[in-house]
Amino acid sequence: MINIAVLITCYNRKQNTIRCLKALFKQKNLENINLKVFLVDDASSDGSEEAIKELFPAAIIIKGSGNLFWARGMALAWETALKSEEKFDHYMWLNDDTYLLDTAINELLKTKKNGNEIIVGSTFDPVTKNRTYGGTKFTNKFFTPFKYKMVDVNGEIQEIDTMNGNIVMIPHKVYCKIGKIDGKFEHAFADIEYSMRAKKNNINILLAAKYVGECSRKTLNHQNYDKLSILKKISKLFDRKEKPLKSWFRLSFKYGGILWPVHFFIGYIKSILKILLEHKYFKKN
Repeated sequence: MINIAVLITCYNRKQNTIRCLKALFKQKNLENINLKVFLVDDASSDGSEEAIKELFPAAIIIKGSGNLFWARGMALAWETALKSEEKFDHYMWLNDDTYLLDTAINELLKTKKNGNEIIVGSTFDPVTKNRTYGGTKFTNKFFTPFKYKMVDVNGEIQEIDTMNGNIVMIPHKVYCKIGKIDGKFEHAFADIEYSMRAKKNNINILLAAKYVGECSRKTLNHQNYDKLSILKKISKLFDRKEKPLKSWFRLSFKYGGILWPVHFFIGYIKSILKILLEHKYFKKN
């Protein structure tokens, strides 16, 4: 029997979360696979906790403070799984707005080679069918360790450098080597950091050969965004889901080498220049 702890965090997305869990338990060929859900509900006010308890009574629900967001929520879910009396072979990250195909878990498991690698699943947009999240590769690590490009699914298992955290399978032996997700990140970059930590410790990251789920790409509401002043646009850059100061500093310091201050400041300078140029362009048009 393969025991998998499924780690999820949610906040006020009841319909998404329920759909995510339903897709999880509609997997085919689970006869030799045991799934245990550890879900952090970060103080939702939309009835998420009650609905999950009713439909999935076996799920372990952990109450959050309302200020955990993704990274800290996932860290708490993982900590809870580790304290469980059950012993798990794998820890699976799953975003609550990501819906697994019914062959997803088996596809992920057959991707592993020796159990000493992280397995990443790609998602596609349900409307356009285009790839949305999955694995990435460095474009030029010599000049910057923080620039990547998405890797297309091509029917073959591929080695990647970094990953999005939507669907990720982490064997217990990998956890034993590099630990759990870094809960000191506020929201963004925790999945990138875990990727870099793995590579630093000679742990391969493999992208599954086929798509394993669907998830819409998060897009900016340009109509509302374009109405903001330059100062508000720059201020928004520091939001938890963009490039929060503490998290970007932590990532830059840990993996930027001796030039980490350069990477840290350039990251913001490039983003601010982009805001200024786009603002000027839209004003003219």
